[in-house]
Amino acid sequence: MKKSFKLLLATGLVGISFATTTVYMNTSTPNAPIAYAMSKQAKINKAVSIMQDNYEGQADVYYDKENDAIAIKPTTEDFEEAVIAVLDGDASESDWHTLTDSIDDLSKTVYEDVHIKTPIAIVNPENTDKVLYASYDGTTLYDVMDDNN
Repeated sequence: MKKSFKLLLATGLVGISFATTTVYMNTSTPNAPIAYAMSKQAKINKAVSIMQDNYEGQADVYYDKENDAIAIKPTTEDFEEAVIAVLDGDASESDWHTLTDSIDDLSKTVYEDVHIKTPIAIVNPENTDKVLYASYDGTTLYDVMDDNN
């Protein structure tokens, strides 16, 4: 293989690997700032960790790779009952909007802090394949309570 082709191939591979990363500067040490890159998977892991802290003891938070979304699955009896009430048509709209507004705020915060372009979804605790609400960067993508869905 020619030397110039090897160099081009190596440069191309480096370019591809940097295309999916964000570079951050650590300026905590004044004399020697350190640059490091955060891959998409690392960003997702960080976002999931932030959300797990927010929902600790109330819900399981995990990355659904198949749907490229961060899922929130209610686990406490109260949270599960509130979500099931939405499915049964027994939930108050104001309670549901309070919950979905908090998901919108969380998705905006995660987007701004972690720079991840991944929706956040509340899933049916009885069937996690069913999304009840999804938000991306503070904007509703899907709401089971919306008559247009």
